[in-house]
Amino acid sequence: MKQKKKKSGIKLSPLGGRFFDIKPPKDGSRLPFNTKYKGFWRFFWIALAIFAILNISNIFMRGRDVAVTSQDTAMAGYDYLNKAIASLEKQDLKEANLMFKSAEIKFTELSKDTEHLFLKGDSLFDKGTYLETARKLLESGISVAQIGQKLIVLQKEASDIPRIFVSGYAETAGEIPSLTTIIKEENEKFKEISADTVKIQNNLTTLNSSILPTDLQEKIKKGQEQIASIIAVIREVNLNFQVLLKLLGDNTPHTYLVLFQNNHELRATGGFIGSYMLIDVNDGLITKMEAKDVYESDGQLTEIVLSPPGIDKVSERLFMRDANYSTDFPESAERIMWFLEHSRQPSVDTVIAIDQTLVEGILELTGPLTLEHFPFQIKADNFNKLMSYYIESKISESSTPKQLLFDFIPVFQEKLLSMENLTGLAKLIKEKITSRHIQAYSKDADIQRLIERFDMDGRIIKPENKTDFLSVISTNIGGNKSDEYIKTNIEHHTDITRSGFISDQLAITKTHTWEEKNFDDWKTMIERYGTGEASLETLKFILGGGRNLDYMKIYVPKDSQITAVEGISLEDISVGEELGYTFFEFNFGEVNAGESKTVKISYDLPFILSFFPSDNYKFIAQKQAGAENQILKKTLLADEYLDIIKTFPSSTDWFSIMPIVETAFDRNQIFVTALKKEF
Repeated sequence: MKQKKKKSGIKLSPLGGRFFDIKPPKDGSRLPFNTKYKGFWRFFWIALAIFAILNISNIFMRGRDVAVTSQDTAMAGYDYLNKAIASLEKQDLKEANLMFKSAEIKFTELSKDTEHLFLKGDSLFDKGTYLETARKLLESGISVAQIGQKLIVLQKEASDIPRIFVSGYAETAGEIPSLTTIIKEENEKFKEISADTVKIQNNLTTLNSSILPTDLQEKIKKGQEQIASIIAVIREVNLNFQVLLKLLGDNTPHTYLVLFQNNHELRATGGFIGSYMLIDVNDGLITKMEAKDVYESDGQLTEIVLSPPGIDKVSERLFMRDANYSTDFPESAERIMWFLEHSRQPSVDTVIAIDQTLVEGILELTGPLTLEHFPFQIKADNFNKLMSYYIESKISESSTPKQLLFDFIPVFQEKLLSMENLTGLAKLIKEKITSRHIQAYSKDADIQRLIERFDMDGRIIKPENKTDFLSVISTNIGGNKSDEYIKTNIEHHTDITRSGFISDQLAITKTHTWEEKNFDDWKTMIERYGTGEASLETLKFILGGGRNLDYMKIYVPKDSQITAVEGISLEDISVGEELGYTFFEFNFGEVNAGESKTVKISYDLPFILSFFPSDNYKFIAQKQAGAENQILKKTLLADEYLDIIKTFPSSTDWFSIMPIVETAFDRNQIFVTALKKEF
């Protein structure tokens, strides 16, 4: 049975802060441009292939005057389409719509001017070739202009959806259709556009392009490929439409848990969980939004769960704040949900984890924010420093040191909804997903499949047969945020014998780059507000100047065997199996400011290559979620009786006799080398 609609009750903090007042989003917030159908705009470049082709003198053997006039009309229409595209890029929907209308008028005019030729086509020339080609091109041109207008109408109608979703229209909740109802209506219009697009595809794929000049044939072919891609996107949207309704709480309310992870204090899934937000969505409206300090809920936990290795260096008992110790995000998310429920908090349906790099990236797009009664503008380059200082110094008189964050959220939300650079926002989100700064998990199987389709699931990569693998996971156990200043170099070298045996040598070097001048950024705030409950040295230690102490877990192919170590004792390394891999875990050791430390581990792989006559060595390196400032260097040395056919990616050192690839380790990496035996 459909749940009764709830009134909006957005709550962002338990108490007002000393300097900060919470302001809900203004009713005027709206999103000016929806990029949901952005893929369609690429299609308009097909216009070049449609209208430049309309050289009537090449198609119609008679009627030279008609040909010239038709050619001019077609090119005028094409010019209007180009202007429409330019207006869309500037997000000027009004001008774009006018240009699309003008294009449609020109192409309709052309259709009328050539109508008599179509009627008499049988007696003039072969209707199956020239006439049908001209007709299909002209119909496609009109359809493109009409689709452009329909999409703009759809975008205008959809532009209020984000505001409705967040604000909830609490005062008129019973007077307007639910957001899910609105989206369903918009989807029907989208289906009409989809049908029009399929018609264009039919025209372009069935016309006889062989009668056209060679260069125009190539443009038609490109247009066919583009529209095929667009239709694939349409099918994807239609396939996931019901999942979208689930996410919006169409039949059943949906509850989200948003985790704020601090990746300057690294944990397996991205960073220490300092705070979180609970969001309830019903019929497409946010009915409740509440931000909380993780220590508040952890204080309600009655069950005693012992901490796993690594976390036991921080606390004997395991709490929600430390429950993200598995690098496999679904596994960590399930555990976090359990702790939340057993801490007298509600159960949730979907978990989303983000870190501050996403917020910083958005602030670069929106510009600085100003909070009432707060003396500093919050910008991308000071967001983390401001938050860290106010949280760690505990200078706020509110019930939680996270009050600044809670006061920031509604202002940030309002700024986000009013921003115009949605193309930039979409690119940012895509980049953050690729670089593993955004992850998600849902108990709902359909939603989880959609999450996996977007590569947001955060799973450890599934083991592949005869494939080398590496994932280096650091857990900060030093009690500070020093990972911001740690530069990590990971060198992975592989030796392959003529018999196909493989051995790896892994070297991990951590360098603590903190300098005294790094503390200058906090001095203005400290001079104004003091150090609060912490001493100056304590603040310096916590904010990044203290020792870096990480517990490290390294995943390698299952059944790999350690053969040698340096920089650490073999007895200090624990070996086990999980998630389909063998792991080596150990305390990396202290790295103080200005110092470096290296640990080396050599191990043999459990499989061999077979050269009959060739084989591929494949290596996958999975980046730790949230990790930054990492460099990966991959080298390979093959036996002299082996010939390296090709390496992907290409070696970055042209003067080396062996493949060397060095790259920023800001996303998952794949290396493949094809080898053959010399007989």
